[in-house]
Amino acid sequence: MRFLLYDHSGCYNRGCEAIVRTTVAILRSSFPDCAIGLCSYNADQDEPLRDLPNLTIHHTRITAPTGVKKYINAFYYKTLHTERYFYKNAVADTVRFAKDYDVCLLIGGDTFCYGENPWVIMLTEQFKRMGKKVFAWGCSVGKTDLTETKIKTLCSMDGIFTRESLTEQVLKDAGVQTVVRLPDPAFTLPTEYLPLPDGWGEKMIGLNFSPLVERCCPGLDGFVAELIRHIQTETDYTPVLIPHVTKIADNDDYEYMSQIKEQCGDDVLLLSGDLTAAQYKGYIARTNLFMGARTHAIIGAYSSCVPAFAFGYNIKARGIAADLFGEIKCVRSALDLTAAQDLTDCLNELLANEGEMRARLQAVIPSVVAASASAGEKLKELLEKA
Repeated sequence: MRFLLYDHSGCYNRGCEAIVRTTVAILRSSFPDCAIGLCSYNADQDEPLRDLPNLTIHHTRITAPTGVKKYINAFYYKTLHTERYFYKNAVADTVRFAKDYDVCLLIGGDTFCYGENPWVIMLTEQFKRMGKKVFAWGCSVGKTDLTETKIKTLCSMDGIFTRESLTEQVLKDAGVQTVVRLPDPAFTLPTEYLPLPDGWGEKMIGLNFSPLVERCCPGLDGFVAELIRHIQTETDYTPVLIPHVTKIADNDDYEYMSQIKEQCGDDVLLLSGDLTAAQYKGYIARTNLFMGARTHAIIGAYSSCVPAFAFGYNIKARGIAADLFGEIKCVRSALDLTAAQDLTDCLNELLANEGEMRARLQAVIPSVVAASASAGEKLKELLEKA
């Protein structure tokens, strides 16, 4: 069996790295001799994946038509008012790469949350035309995110693996068939422990904030700086800033939190921007509490049984929390952060629920990890029925 993973954004986003690494492990557990290809929009970022044997990385290039095709595209656009010809040509190189693969897994978990993503829609359509089995893998999507085009694409797939129950219900209500709910593959990510930096105390609270959330909440950097000062003066915790997406223009946690650190002084810890997903998880696992915006940083905390407060910007944060705790606990929309006091309130809520959350995570995480790891067997079952 040959598997193609597509819609990977690159490993500067450690959540994307975690999904690829764990998906490869899950597939090889159920299909020991399988070959795996990875279509990456930023293959130059994927050095951390070079240790995975027999993984072929293909650089997905979205290219505009040239020569005669440029004029054909103009005709379709101006006369028929369609961009299908453009996108069909734009993904042609990746379609050629896919010809030797049997099963295609769309691993961009948030693909259907933002815009139409026409190149992903076109790739999915082309893979189905080629007779491939196509599955969405670990996805989330809200009711307001769905469009007629997205629903049509989801219905055309051979199966949808959702990572939380809220998305499962949204898809079933939309008439999408063959929906399987299993936890995000990143729950199975191994933990790598590096030495602790100077200043790491006995009671640590990890903080992860991003430019993405700042766009939802102008002034967030100042709010976080005030939160840090509150932690330092009013609690016995030591804050540590933990990036999870770096080196991406306008979306770099390390650069963003460096500016927050400047507001707070040199005694605030900020981890390096050059670590792998497993290494960041190693630091998150040694915090006592965690507050974060990046979903896979939150998953790193949950899977390490660290109580966490998630600042969500789509359905996944609420769905993951609901499935773990039986209710949407310690989650707030980034749109609701309008003052520094809001972050302090979130911290107080986390402190009030710490014991209950830790006990709950210790009780359920082993079964959650096992369920996540079982995705390969469920995929095998669906392929046998197809």
